Amino acid sequence: MKNIEFFNGRLSDLTPDMREVYLLMGYGDNTPDKAILQVIEKVLSDLYECISLRYGYVLVHGGRCGKEQLQLGGETFFTGAIIAHAMKEADYYALFTVTIGEGFDDYVAALKQEDDILLSFVADVLGSILAETTVSLLMDTLKRKAEQKGMKISNNYSPGYCSWHLSEQQKLFRFFPENSTGIRLTDSCLMLPVKSVSGIVAIGREVKKRPYGCDICNMSSCIKNKKKQSN
Repeated sequence: MKNIEFFNGRLSDLTPDMREVYLLMGYGDNTPDKAILQVIEKVLSDLYECISLRYGYVLVHGGRCGKEQLQLGGETFFTGAIIAHAMKEADYYALFTVTIGEGFDDYVAALKQEDDILLSFVADVLGSILAETTVSLLMDTLKRKAEQKGMKISNNYSPGYCSWHLSEQQKLFRFFPENSTGIRLTDSCLMLPVKSVSGIVAIGREVKKRPYGCDICNMSSCIKNKKKQSN
């Protein structure tokens, strides 16, 4: 595997699960009516014109150092016990970022300027799902590259999950070469463009993909928790 690799892409590279879109919109296992489906289709059509994907990773050595910490590339991350446990037994760690680009932010800003609440809501939901689908695209890439070396990957975890404080985004972003990610951090450690994801993945011969601890972690802004609460 290369030590650093970033990719560009388009919305056509993604296959979002529309059932997850409906779930996040609050429809549960039901399908929206025809009028709402047409709105979703319109927003998706618009997004084909403005979304540009940027995703990639940096490989580092490291390991767990204590019950709640990881030492990655000489930097100590206070991830909390859940993530530190899920990240053990790794030969490498992939620090990653994903974004669907500034075009999405500009599109939503225009909708809000027009005070179109419905289109803004649908766009926000689709943006979240498309960002997560881009993470899945990156995970598939990492899995394929790891398997070529006889290794496996863990689930991915991000600052803000479980007990991993969002402020540690600053540590994470130190590993990425300047202008490589297409993302910048605000003073409060939020990412711009808004539909961006960062995090870590464990890679190794003994790595296990452990279930997410959503029954333990109650982070209200996490998309996995939002989907769980909609069930």
